[in-house]
Amino acid sequence: MREAAAGWAYVARRPGLLGLMIFYAATSFLGVTTEVLLTPYLLSFTTEDVLGLVVSGTGAGLLAGGFIMSIWGGPKRLVHGIFGFEMLVSICTLRLGLRASPILIGVAAFLYFVGIELADGSSHALWQRKVAPDFQGRVFAMRDMIALSALPLGILITAPLAEFVFEPMLLENGTLAQSVGQIIGVGPGRGIGLVFILTGLFNISVVIAGYLYPRIRRVEDELQDAMVDEAATL
Repeated sequence: MREAAAGWAYVARRPGLLGLMIFYAATSFLGVTTEVLLTPYLLSFTTEDVLGLVVSGTGAGLLAGGFIMSIWGGPKRLVHGIFGFEMLVSICTLRLGLRASPILIGVAAFLYFVGIELADGSSHALWQRKVAPDFQGRVFAMRDMIALSALPLGILITAPLAEFVFEPMLLENGTLAQSVGQIIGVGPGRGIGLVFILTGLFNISVVIAGYLYPRIRRVEDELQDAMVDEAATL
């Protein structure tokens, strides 16, 4: 408990890192939507073979993002990489729900996971650069614990919301059939599509709000790069 408290205290004294931690937790919570709903969404209007191809594409996206990050090393301003690629993730999430097209969904899912890898790579590089090595284990454990604790909450909210609220509302005689349904369509899977659209819009709002917070935007300027002996001088 003392080690965990020390990790929290290290972050709490640095508003930029604390803001990044909250941002990471929020985007992790919203990212659950894709992980939970992509499979039932595709199966609502296409075949298992197409689902397999799309899921393979998501794995290829992760590999491509990791490869690009390993060769490139990320942008010079890592915070721009975090927000820029998270915006790409947000747009791809929004695109997943707009139209029930396997090809367009496959492309969006591929780019989504490329963006995830590049955003996470930029984030990890920034944290490693700004957190003293003696504190990295405790700080990273605290950061990941807070972010990952949002995942089960997201699952508990997202799946029932899609199945029992939005899906019935976007059936042919549903309450949203004559309003939202006129734009994105009605029928099986369109309720899940609406969840993707709303998630993408929320994620865009989170990215904009995070970037407008000056402590996060200027974290690379306001915090010196961590030195090996920094822990001894605190």
